[in-house]
Amino acid sequence: MKATYLKTLGAVASIMLFLDHGAVYAQDWSGVVKGILQGKTNSNNVLGVIKSVADVSLGQITAGAEAPSDAGGKVLLYQTSWCGYCKRAADYMRKNNIAFLERDIEANASFKAEYTRLGGRGPVPFIVMGSKTMTGFNETQFSRNYAEFQQSQGTVNAGASPAATPPVATATTTLFQAGDAVTGKIAGVPVRAQPSKASNSVLILGKGDEVIYMGEEQDGFYRVTTSKGEGWVDKLLMRRP
Repeated sequence: MKATYLKTLGAVASIMLFLDHGAVYAQDWSGVVKGILQGKTNSNNVLGVIKSVADVSLGQITAGAEAPSDAGGKVLLYQTSWCGYCKRAADYMRKNNIAFLERDIEANASFKAEYTRLGGRGPVPFIVMGSKTMTGFNETQFSRNYAEFQQSQGTVNAGASPAATPPVATATTTLFQAGDAVTGKIAGVPVRAQPSKASNSVLILGKGDEVIYMGEEQDGFYRVTTSKGEGWVDKLLMRRP
């Protein structure tokens, strides 16, 4: 009991540390603590999970491993019930009519074994597209990888609907790369809580104020991070410093 208590305190301390630095988004942290108490969530993986949502990493499935037989050309999403970015990935694929299978690695031991066999090492979401993997989730990066996955499957020109083929970001749609510093073209550009002009402003940028583009674009807005928090800015109002 004492060991479990100490593990839980350590996990909570890690969560609070990252919350203080603005690096955590949309996670069900009560679910994390509950999972630790029930022995489903490994507290040692909490920091890795946080990092995965902030830093998308790409890779290959373990050498010699093969995708599950029921994949059938579908995307595999390995997740947990409390992971907000797993939900975001699932919502994005549903919205774009992308065929995928969800695998909860805490609710099903065979899915956890499958996840480990394919190269999963702790963080979620862990996304498998053929032989390629993606840890964390970023809409722009996902769309690029998914387009390549469809090409490898021979489905891009085989009657796939436009919705099922998210466009690959180009210079005409996304001018920046994740991590780029950007600034407003004019003073007074609002940073909004949601990607909508009707959403509340969380702060207003002065002319020359720089923010960091997070690599996500939605409904004509870029997701950015600032010294005072995160939000969304109208892409038409942003430029390189």
